[in-house]
Amino acid sequence: MVVNEEGLREVTVGIAGIGISFLFGQNLFGCGLKDIKDDFVTDNSAEVKLRVHHGGIPGKRPEKKIFDSGSTWSLYCNGGKYVLQDCSFEPDLLPERIVVLESDFKSGDIYMRNGVFNQNLLPDPLGYPLNQVLMIMLLSRSRGMLLHACGIDDNGNGYLFLGNSTHGKSTISRLWFENQATVLNDDRIIVREKDEELWMYGTPWHGAFKEVSPKGLPIRKVFFLGHGERNSAVPKKYAEAASMFLTRCFPPFWDKKGMEYTVGLSHRIISKIPCYELNFVPDKEIISFVRNI
Repeated sequence: MVVNEEGLREVTVGIAGIGISFLFGQNLFGCGLKDIKDDFVTDNSAEVKLRVHHGGIPGKRPEKKIFDSGSTWSLYCNGGKYVLQDCSFEPDLLPERIVVLESDFKSGDIYMRNGVFNQNLLPDPLGYPLNQVLMIMLLSRSRGMLLHACGIDDNGNGYLFLGNSTHGKSTISRLWFENQATVLNDDRIIVREKDEELWMYGTPWHGAFKEVSPKGLPIRKVFFLGHGERNSAVPKKYAEAASMFLTRCFPPFWDKKGMEYTVGLSHRIISKIPCYELNFVPDKEIISFVRNI
């Protein structure tokens, strides 16, 4: 635990080299964090600092709607600040959480409606889906992108497997884990540019397979997953790979500059790294098959 100069408890979570600090009042010093794996808690400095308030939601309606997912979250502008909340802002639908961000994204406040916690454990102050939406917003400012993918560190070889639901990401993760490889995540991977290479990083937000790692490493091959009657890998040309890549990422549709950056990063990834459409049989033979491509 770190106590800052204001006397607030500060917990910093590091994801893909991006630090987000949560600041808690003194009455919460004795509480643990149940939804944030210890591996992602860091002593590094934070790019974003968010003060957490429990037991109440601001009642003022935001001025301008920027984006609405239709059910799970929405983004607004209010007095030059961004307001992110975990449902649409409708009169009969009260959000559990609201995040108010300064325009530079360096600081803000999290308001949580519920103030009672089971067994003195705090939930993730952001919670799903706001934790991932905030990360998409931060990445879109020329930092990287979030992918619907699993990432495998196979003895230093970075394999990125992209796929939507039911395409086999969790199965691939389990098979590699049983073969002593490190699973970064089976469902959400962040890609960033580092030292003129493209790196992938694990996130805390897993799917059916719960092993995750905060580490990162360079990507050596990209695979677009699918099920098949036999293992096969078909190289994808630039245009095909670009289309398949963009349908498996989480772009910031509400932000023109962010979209331009995301599309540009996608193009750099598929231009530099070999891409394949991988149809596979769900058994351990797929491991040697991928290694020999």
